[in-house]
Amino acid sequence: MSQGAAVAVRELWYVAAALVAPRRSVAAIERRRLDGVNAMLAAARADVEHYRDPAYARPLARLADLARLPIIGKAEVRARPERFHAPERGWFQTDTTAGSTGSVLKVRHDAGAYGYHGATLLRRFLRAGCRPWWTIAHLKPFPRPSRWFQRFGLFRRTVVHAGRPGRELAEAVLALRPGVLMGYPVMLRAVLRELSPEELARLRRSLRLVLSESELLTAETRALLTEGFGVPVRDEYSAFEVLTIATECRHGSMHVDADRVVFEVVDPDDGRPVPPGTPGVAVVTHFRERAMPLVRYRIDDRVAEVPGACPCGSRFGRMRLLDGRIEDSLVLRDGTVVYFGAFAAVTLKQPGIAEFSVRQDEAGDVTVSLQLDPAAGLGFDEVCDGVRGMLRELLGFDLPLHFRRIDRLELTPGGKARLVRSRYRPDGGPSS
Repeated sequence: MSQGAAVAVRELWYVAAALVAPRRSVAAIERRRLDGVNAMLAAARADVEHYRDPAYARPLARLADLARLPIIGKAEVRARPERFHAPERGWFQTDTTAGSTGSVLKVRHDAGAYGYHGATLLRRFLRAGCRPWWTIAHLKPFPRPSRWFQRFGLFRRTVVHAGRPGRELAEAVLALRPGVLMGYPVMLRAVLRELSPEELARLRRSLRLVLSESELLTAETRALLTEGFGVPVRDEYSAFEVLTIATECRHGSMHVDADRVVFEVVDPDDGRPVPPGTPGVAVVTHFRERAMPLVRYRIDDRVAEVPGACPCGSRFGRMRLLDGRIEDSLVLRDGTVVYFGAFAAVTLKQPGIAEFSVRQDEAGDVTVSLQLDPAAGLGFDEVCDGVRGMLRELLGFDLPLHFRRIDRLELTPGGKARLVRSRYRPDGGPSS
């Protein structure tokens, strides 16, 4: 059986279970997660070097006991990925990610884990309010395989290579007349920026939904895309290492894929779980994984658990993304932290900005790179003054900035926009 067929068979096999899973009782969901984690730990203890540590010696009596196990950091995995590899039995998928950091990591997913994940993609489309007959224009910097349901004509997808200039992207989308537009926020903004009022009106005749993925979708960007395209915007939260973590339903809740992952929110300093609603960083365990199991893998996105039930009826827990990753922030010389969200809020409200990025060097100096939007008719100095003033109003102090003009935003090897990055560490620790 070919690699593609091996995954497709599993996707088809798991689809009923994936659709039923959110409707099970909370007790049944928790019981299945505990069983899943214990099965993963048993396989990892037998096959994977890292899990021969005595900390993993015994099964968990309850899911809360997972918090007693060590947290695995990205640096630890990147330093010696082979310590997390199971023996090569049968088919497995290798995904290469440079994430937001540019540091390459090859991640393995076995056919079972990858197949179940594929089944949950069908659930994501349905949960977001997508109709099976709507066609999808997917802005992506690399090709994506067709899922089994797409081969049957459901949620048919055409990948539009995102490496094209903005004008070419817009023309390709218009030619497809999609019901759904899907892509990273930076690419969705590029398409919206290029469309004339007449072209936008033409696109709106067919467009019913926008699906955002991979990058942080701020409230300001969501509002921009919702107003611009005139349709709802639904987000997802994922990482190459553990695949999809949560997806947004038509009621605006981000539901954790509780039939695949255990999602924790921990204090960034001491690693202890924090109460629901309290900001922290994400720690994820993909318990269906066997090829490269990662138990309590720290992703460093700033998140919070959302308590309570959702009107959509899903019994999967909810979460929300806050203002970016821990490393996507500036640390000033006095210890003040300025997160990505502050810059996102300002640059989306300030006229004249098409895209931006912020870099802090080893000495602590901050440079803002601006791609101007010529439609606003503002000069570079006017825009810079506007950014300074709005940041002063938002933060309550003057942030020393250097500005430079760019023609196009530089993207990561994975096609994402890492908008804020700092190499300055007041304590002398390693930079991201």
